[in-house]
Amino acid sequence: MKINLLLLVFTLSGFYLPAQTIVQWSDSVVITTTPQPITAPRIALLKDGTPFVTWGTSGSPSQIWCARFENGAFTTPVGVVQDPIDPSLFGFGGFDVAVSDSLVFIVFEQIQEGIFLSRSDDGGLTFAPPNLVQGPISGGYATLASVAVDGTGNPLVSYIHDQNGATYKIRRSEDGGINFLDPVTASTPSDGDAVCECCTSDLITSGDSVWLLYRNDNNDLRDIWVSRSTDLAATFDVAADVDATDWHLNFCPIAGPRMARSGDSLMTVWMSSASGVGRVYLSTLHAGTMQTGQQFGFPASAPQAAQSLPDVATSGDTIGMVFLEKSKEILFYFSTNGASNLVNQSTRFAVPLHTLQYPSLAFRDGVFHLTYVDATADRILYRQGKLTESSSISEPKHTSDPTIFPNPAALGGSIRVEMDLRQSGRVSFLLADAIGKIIREFEFRDKPIENQPFELNTKDLSPGIYFLTARLDGEILGTKKVIIR
Repeated sequence: MKINLLLLVFTLSGFYLPAQTIVQWSDSVVITTTPQPITAPRIALLKDGTPFVTWGTSGSPSQIWCARFENGAFTTPVGVVQDPIDPSLFGFGGFDVAVSDSLVFIVFEQIQEGIFLSRSDDGGLTFAPPNLVQGPISGGYATLASVAVDGTGNPLVSYIHDQNGATYKIRRSEDGGINFLDPVTASTPSDGDAVCECCTSDLITSGDSVWLLYRNDNNDLRDIWVSRSTDLAATFDVAADVDATDWHLNFCPIAGPRMARSGDSLMTVWMSSASGVGRVYLSTLHAGTMQTGQQFGFPASAPQAAQSLPDVATSGDTIGMVFLEKSKEILFYFSTNGASNLVNQSTRFAVPLHTLQYPSLAFRDGVFHLTYVDATADRILYRQGKLTESSSISEPKHTSDPTIFPNPAALGGSIRVEMDLRQSGRVSFLLADAIGKIIREFEFRDKPIENQPFELNTKDLSPGIYFLTARLDGEILGTKKVIIR
C-alpha cells in the first residue's frame, strides 16, 4: 500500500542510533459513504485476520451494517437486523460486536422492547434473525448492551438494568445465543448503589473468568471500575477502582471506557474531566489479583484541548491506543514494550476543515487496524498501521556527538548544529520525517578538522518531530531528533 503522511506527529526520546520500531500508516480506504447519521463504528478481526467493521445508521428504519476488508477494498455492506425489529442507535453507540473464529455476535436494543442478539456463522456474510436477550422491564428499562464470547463459543451480554437505580446485569447463553440464563448483577462489588446510567461498558472473558469495565456512580463520584467473576458470570465477587482522578459529577457524562488484556494485565482506557477539561487515561490492573497498577494521562496539544472516546488494542507487550482530541482530530499512541513507554510515540490524524470522530482499533500480527468517521464527508474510513524497523544507523566514527540549538526550534526559524570534526571533508545533513522520508537536504563545502557550526534553515516546516542525519563525505556520522514547534 502507498504510505501517506496525513498530519502525523511522532514523539520519540533518546538518540536515533539503533533500529527504531515505528508504525507506517497506509492511505485511508473508504468503507462506506452515507448521508444518514452514523453510529460509532467498531472494528474486529476474524480468525484469518480479515478486518471486520460494523456501524449503524439512524433513519427510518435504523440499521446495523457490516463489511469485510478483502483484496484491498471493503465488501458491499450487509444489513444485520431484519424487519420488524428497529434498533435504537446513538452517535456514540447502541450496539456492540464480538468475534470468535467465524462467529460474529452483534448485540443491540430496541426501546421498550429489550436487548437483542444477532448471530452470524460465516464471518458476517449472513445473519440469523435476532434472539431476545432481555425483555421489557416493568417500571424500568434495559440499555447499552455489550457482548463477549467465552472459550466455548457462547456469548455473554452485559447491559444497564435501570429499575429504581441503575446496575449492570450479565446474561450468559449455553446454546450459542438462542436462549439465555437468568441475569446476574455484576456491579454489586463496587462502592455505592448504582452505576452511571448512560455510559457504555466493556466485557472480556478468559477461561472461566469474566471482567466487566464500567463507570460507577457512588453519590456522584463517577470513577471507572472493573468487576470480576471466576465462574463464568454466575457470581461476581470482587471489583477494583482503576480510576484515581475522582471525578465528581451530578449527571452522566456519556463517556464509556474500553479495555484489552495484555498478559496478566488488563489495560483500561477512559476519560475523566476531574481536572476541568476532558483527559484520556490508561490504567493497568492485574487480571488475577485485581490489584491496580499504573495510571497514565496523555498530553494534550493545548491546555484546553479536550480528549474523549478512547479505544485500546493489545497483543503481548505491544499496546496501541486511539482517542479523539479537540472533537475533530484522532491521536494514536503505541508501545512495543508495555504500558510504561506508551506515551512516547504518537501519530495525529487530522484533515483541515474536516471533523474526524469515533476511532476504533484492533491489532494482530504486527498490524494495527484503525477505523473512524469523517463526519464532514459523511463516510467511514479504514487504515492499516504496520510495525516496522527503521533503518539502523551506526555510531558516529569521525565526530563527537553533534549538538543542536535551539531544540525545540521555533516555526519559520533555523537551528544551529555544532560538530567536532575529526577529519576534513564535505559535510551534509538529511532531514527526515518520522517515517524516514527525506524532506530536506543541506550541503556544505569541504570543512577542516575543527569544531564547526552549521546554520540550517527550517522555514516552511510543519510542527512535529524530525530526524537530522549528519554525513561526512557521504558517510553517516549520527542522527539526532529535532522538534519543531
